[in-house]
Amino acid sequence: MTNTPNPRNIDALVDSLSLDEQIALLAGADMWHTVAIERVGIPAMRVTDGPAGARGTSFTGVESVNIPCATALASSWDPALVERIGQLLGREVRRKGARVHLAPTVNMHRTPVGGRNFECFSEDPHLTSRMAVAYVRGVQSEGVASCIKHFLGNDTEFERMTIDSQIDERTMREVYLAPFEAAVAEADVMSVMSSYNRLNGTFAADHHELLTSILRDEWGFDGVVMSDWHGLHTTVEGVNAGLDLEMPGPTAHRGHLLRAAVDAGDVSPIAVRTAARNILSVLDRTGAIDDGGPGPEVIVDEPAERALVREAACAGMVLLRNETVGDAPALPLAERDLARVAVIGPNARHARVLGGGSAHVNPPYVSHPLDALRERLEPDHEVLHHHGCLIDKTLPALDASLCTTLRVELFADPEHVDSTDSSADLDEVANSSKLMWQASPIAGQHRPNFGARMTTSLTPNVSGAWDFGLLTIGDGRLLIDGVTVIDNSKLAPGGSFFGLGKTQMTASIELDAGRTYRLDARMKRELSEIALAGLHVGARPPELGDPVDEAANLAATCDVSIVVVGTNSDWESEGWDRGDITLPGRQDELVEHVASVSKKTIVVINAGSPVAMPWLDRVDAVIVTWFAGQEMGNALVDVLLGETEPGGRLPVTFPRRMEDTPTFEFHPGRNGAAKYLERRLIGHRWYDTVGREPLFAFGHGLGYSSVVIDGATLVDSDPHQVEVAVRNTGASPTAAVVQVYAARVGRDNADTDEPAQRLVGASKQVIAPGETRSVRLGLDPRSYLTWSTSDHAWVPAGKHFELRIGLSSRDIAATVDVTP
Repeated sequence: MTNTPNPRNIDALVDSLSLDEQIALLAGADMWHTVAIERVGIPAMRVTDGPAGARGTSFTGVESVNIPCATALASSWDPALVERIGQLLGREVRRKGARVHLAPTVNMHRTPVGGRNFECFSEDPHLTSRMAVAYVRGVQSEGVASCIKHFLGNDTEFERMTIDSQIDERTMREVYLAPFEAAVAEADVMSVMSSYNRLNGTFAADHHELLTSILRDEWGFDGVVMSDWHGLHTTVEGVNAGLDLEMPGPTAHRGHLLRAAVDAGDVSPIAVRTAARNILSVLDRTGAIDDGGPGPEVIVDEPAERALVREAACAGMVLLRNETVGDAPALPLAERDLARVAVIGPNARHARVLGGGSAHVNPPYVSHPLDALRERLEPDHEVLHHHGCLIDKTLPALDASLCTTLRVELFADPEHVDSTDSSADLDEVANSSKLMWQASPIAGQHRPNFGARMTTSLTPNVSGAWDFGLLTIGDGRLLIDGVTVIDNSKLAPGGSFFGLGKTQMTASIELDAGRTYRLDARMKRELSEIALAGLHVGARPPELGDPVDEAANLAATCDVSIVVVGTNSDWESEGWDRGDITLPGRQDELVEHVASVSKKTIVVINAGSPVAMPWLDRVDAVIVTWFAGQEMGNALVDVLLGETEPGGRLPVTFPRRMEDTPTFEFHPGRNGAAKYLERRLIGHRWYDTVGREPLFAFGHGLGYSSVVIDGATLVDSDPHQVEVAVRNTGASPTAAVVQVYAARVGRDNADTDEPAQRLVGASKQVIAPGETRSVRLGLDPRSYLTWSTSDHAWVPAGKHFELRIGLSSRDIAATVDVTP
């Protein structure tokens, strides 16, 4: 653990500042830094995005360790492991010269199509709380601050900047506030980020009840509340509500506007001082003042950290199905039976290891499934590959092996991109045709107002109709050999680059293999408050045959087919939600065709959220890897070959179809409002209450052995402690995730949204073959309480309860009667 700096007299420090200096502290200096007050030795403090790593100050800059996504971490059901991952992240934050990590995301999986679900832990408030506390404790043990987000109700991406999340008081208390409260009360989280949306009519950044009455006055939070980026819309209301720090900078709503509000009496000097003091306190607690300013950004690639990321990836992989093939289960695979292995699917060669948006980091390497299988099995076994189908919603970046250097010219005057007489203000070389700028790249410009021209030469390796696509923030054009083939100037924004960019416009152009073509992409970014600009040129060669048939033909010649399907950042990203839970493209068809001819079919689902599986009964095994981080391929092979057991259990319910989900009638919002009409019946609570059969239940997951629960009792008649006997009936060590659900006896449906049962405790144990272990679980202190909207307090939910102990929400093996 990093030593905490000696505390200084923060009150004296803040009182040494003038009013204008205090006001200056209340907004960022730029995208990632607070304002320095050099006169009194207050340096700038750097913040960095998470939660899948610690990126630093650039989307394309210094590499960062890429851990499994939050859903994968929650699948481990292992707070101790998550705390170790948090410690790694805390070290990474320091390596990026930062002191605040913008994570974890503890919004809920309210719907399976939420665009940022992969950033969030679970559909369950208790499991989310346990993961959040462990994550924050780990990060902050390294002397840096976690910034838990998004406070509150940012549970999907639909109209996320303006939508009004309408949540009743009891639901808010029992479901959506719970992880934030736990992080404050149990982990002393140092920072909270307000969400973009409105909450019951008021923008979260202006919400006094949320930011002051609940967070500070009731829970005792003593850290910094910052806005999400460009999520503050007011001068007076935000400060008075308790929003300390506007991000990013330079300020749009504070500075001289706030000084004028103070002078007019609309904001008190005390409110300004309080916010400034909160900011200085976190700078002091994290050592930012003693450090004298942000340090360099570096990458440390340590074997021990690689091993930890790999361990976490394995621990989060969930084996959903494992049928007997011949005389043995389909998994683990026996190498002696693998003369020829088919590795098929759009995510086989290039797996998706993280979702899109602000959670993106640049890993130092990525282990992909095909490479990892070849490394482990060849040359003794033949590993063959076919992509099977394509799933990109937007065309992939240009293939660098077919292009000359990507030259990027930048112009302070956007109109100069079309002029042959104007010299570029900046001339660079890019390593990808997908470019994004977090601020103007032109020196001296704080807001984007520039032009970009990217040029290269493309020599196709296949003749035929190539598809080209263009995405931009601002107006853009694509020229091939001087002829404009795409002009998106008439398109409205929406659909790319966090929802700020234009939807993709495409053109199909006949090209000859071996001939060189000149590509010229241009973008004009007009002046904007939002400091983001982007240009993406995509291309896809023609398919010369039917890839599904070709993949099936390959599968028919092999001993096993490993089909890696899923999504990518086109489908799961900050900025938009998925339209449904169907696998994109022809993936369902691909699985069906392969399964019809393959001796053994293993389906690997590489996605951040649930997907439908219409082919489930025709395949032999299904394993969910989620977005498993930079060690995904190696971890998957560990699991497939039985070197490590798949340790995950579902932190979300997998529905059969969208119509079978709690929010199907209510999502997306309508008329500017998202009404949480399912109320407390989120996720498995709804399935268990209404009796709807899921595809896979919350908490479900298989190991390579089997366990049974032989019984359960209270510990010393304590209603908050349960002792459970768990027995491994198989021949190998295996993990058991014992889950405890509380159900009120005599539930009369007076409250139509009262869950039939709630998760109130869990414990993960590795049990030896033949061993019976006594597992003691402490339960949630609020297991038998509910929020009273008349008393505005926690009150007993009933007199009699039944504790249900099992291995999933639907696999209950023992019960205990309780009168708390």
